Formats: sequence, structure tokens, C-alpha cells
Amino acid sequence: MKDSKKCIVLAAGGTGGHVFPAHVLAEELISHKRSVFLFTDGRGASFKDTSVKMLRIPASHIQGNLLKKGRGALLTLIGILIALYHLLRIKPEAVVGFGGYASFPTIIAACLLRIPTFIHQADAYFGRANRLLAPFVTGIATSFPYVENIPESLQKKVTFTGLPVRSDIKLSPYITPDEEDPFHLLVTGGSQGARIFGEVIPQAVLLLPESIQKRLHIAQQCRSEFLADVRSCYEKTKAKVELTPFLDQMGKRYKKAHLIIERAGASSVMETAFAGRPALFIPYPYAMDDHQFYNAQQVISCHGGWMMREEEFTPASLANFLSDLITFPWKLRDAAVNIQKIIMPDASSKLAHLVQFKTI
Repeated sequence: MKDSKKCIVLAAGGTGGHVFPAHVLAEELISHKRSVFLFTDGRGASFKDTSVKMLRIPASHIQGNLLKKGRGALLTLIGILIALYHLLRIKPEAVVGFGGYASFPTIIAACLLRIPTFIHQADAYFGRANRLLAPFVTGIATSFPYVENIPESLQKKVTFTGLPVRSDIKLSPYITPDEEDPFHLLVTGGSQGARIFGEVIPQAVLLLPESIQKRLHIAQQCRSEFLADVRSCYEKTKAKVELTPFLDQMGKRYKKAHLIIERAGASSVMETAFAGRPALFIPYPYAMDDHQFYNAQQVISCHGGWMMREEEFTPASLANFLSDLITFPWKLRDAAVNIQKIIMPDASSKLAHLVQFKTI
């Protein structure tokens, strides 16, 4: 294949949390005159980018009953064989895995072929798939300054590069709201919208004094099937509310927000930190290895935000929390500064440098 020495393969699962950072790195690598392939599953193939050549690699979780585990193992084996074929054909100079079970076959195939291979650990807890892959890869890049559960024997492979975030997410000055100013609350719930947010937040707003309700401008992500019910709850309040299944123009929304309520996926946490906005994190309780708790804990440890476990996230507790912050907005201002401590500002260039030159 022509110019094969300047080709790099990225492998990512199909969710936005895996694919978006991969696309950001792809843009950086393309600016360095590299050609880029993205090996992903059927979901990831829906993220179209004409500058990146996409190839679909079969993959599956290996879990459940014996039949499901057998099917998952077979699909993974087929994925490894297909990845081997394409890697032999493409002959990349390096392969980078961004997590998700869809990246597993490609990383295994790259290691078998002794291609320089890197895994990017997005979360602040070293996940199971990466624990299996780590002994065989060239290097481990991390989103957070500290990652739980990385064995001491692997520390020499670890480089803190940060997490590449979308180019529209930029740091802007935090304007502390005065007593009479509108208070902008941004509520995101991951790509699907968290159902509990639609149940708890409107009820919490209703418990606030009317003077505070009237100041609230809420933009909230909400799944289509819940829109009518959530809108009906908000109609009992004095708040101005925008409900939508998909939040676009996130750069502008972050800039306007005084406080964000969200899950604690790595991309969500890092985008919030890059924007310099304080947040209340509600970790998804069923996330693998409880990794969202560890992501949020990184922010809490530098006093850049707050966290409530889902069982603590009640209308009364949230109303008290909002009332306190709106009454004492200096707490928000301080958190907006502190949350920036967890980021690596030039993450995409750091990661690109690691991948191309094997060191920072």
C-alpha cells in the first residue's frame, strides 16, 4: 500500500465517548500528514468523516450465559482475523485503541503482528479490557492525572496525555451570576438522556422559592419518550426550560452555563473541565467497575465540582444544593477555576506525539 509508513489505525467502540476522542486525534494526525483508518463496529461506522477511512470489525461482549459467551467469543475471534487481514494490508506505523469491546480485536491483532500499539485509558479506573491488553502494548495514555488500579509493573508504560476533546469546547471566563441575574443550568444525561434527571430535577425546582425559580434558565437533554411528562412537571414551576433529545452547539451551551448536572463519563467530565464550568456529577450506578465514580472523584479531590450518588439524588437534596449555590455563587466561581486542574490543555498533540514518536 502506498505511503504505508505514514498510516495510523485508530480502534474505538461505537459510543460517542470512544469515537469523539478518536476523531479529534485523527484530525491532529492528519494535520501531521498521516493517513488515518478507524476500525470500529456497526455503531461507530455511523459517525461519518470523509477524511478518515472506516472499516467495520466484528466484536461482542463475552458475557452472559454459556451460549452468549460462546457467540461473543466467536465474533471476537472473527474480528481478530478480519483485523489481522486489514492490518497486514495497510501496514500501519502504529495502532491506538480508545476502548470499548469493539477495539479489542484490533488491539489483539496489532499486538500479534508486533505493530507499535497504544491504548488510551479514558476513565480514572483501569478497566478490564485494558488490564488484559496492557502487558502486550507499547504504551498506555491516560485522560486523568491519576488512574486507579494500574499495576506497579505497568507504570513505566503510562503517560498522562489527557483526553482529546472536540474543538468547539473552549475555556471561557466564568461570569459569576449576581442576585438578579438569570441562572443558567445545563443538564446532560449522556447520549440517551438520563431518566432520573427528568424525574428529580423538575420536582427539585418546584421546591425552590419562587424568586429562585424565576431566575432559572434550564437547558435539559431528555429522551423523546419522556419529553411530554417532563415538560408537564416543569410547567408547574416558574423556570424557563428548553427540553430536547439532543443538545447541539455544546461549546455555546458550556459558555453560557453557570452549573452543569450530568453523568460522569470521561468525555463529559473532561469537556466540562476544558470549558471551565462547575458541575454536579451523578455517576451512572451500573457502569463497569463503577468507573464513573472514580472519574467524578478526580474532580471532587481538586474542589472543582460536586457528586451525589444516585440514591442520594432526591428532589429535597437537590433543592437544598441548588439553593446553597445560587445563594453563595462564589462557590461556583471557585469550582470553575479548580476543575481545570485535571486537564492536559494540549491533549490531542500530546497523544499524537506519543503515538508517532513513542515518547513525550
